[in-house]
Amino acid sequence: MKKVLHFIWSVLEFIIIIYVIVMTSVLLSKNKYGYTQFGTYTISSVNLVSERGMAGAQAGDLLIVKNTNKIKVGDLIYYYVVYNESYMIQSDKVVRMESDDYSALYTIDHDGELNIASNRVLGKDAKIYHHMGSVLDVLESKLGFLFLVLLPILVIFIYQIYELVMIFRYESVSENDSDDEEDEKDKK
Repeated sequence: MKKVLHFIWSVLEFIIIIYVIVMTSVLLSKNKYGYTQFGTYTISSVNLVSERGMAGAQAGDLLIVKNTNKIKVGDLIYYYVVYNESYMIQSDKVVRMESDDYSALYTIDHDGELNIASNRVLGKDAKIYHHMGSVLDVLESKLGFLFLVLLPILVIFIYQIYELVMIFRYESVSENDSDDEEDEKDKK
């Protein structure tokens, strides 16, 4: 039974360590606009302000946009816009575009015509997962990081120290017992 419990704990430790590595990489993979980005995918939680500028999204949804520059007139694009001295993501259809070999300028119809440079455009392919953005918000918060990342790894660390102390204690008891047995044999 003890071996089974030890095996279960070892598997649980492994899962927690993988989970901590993934969560830390999510928290450290921010782009220059402050959003989580893995390779060509940008991950964002939809809030009340960005909900108004995004088709089909509600506050608390998770938005995953595949970054691409293959955009044509009529495509629905996701782009960064400045709001209260920070960036947020909105979406609109491209009405007109001008491009050269290095960049493009997209004109969208957002309460009048608005020009968006290609370096602020995320892409056109996006998936929305309802109610999953709240999970991302909790994981990216300071308290979420403390309780859902640091605390599990601290528990594993303390348990590993406990096991190390028990091994040293057990070995020292074993050595003392064997020394006592040798002393008794020498006396005979």
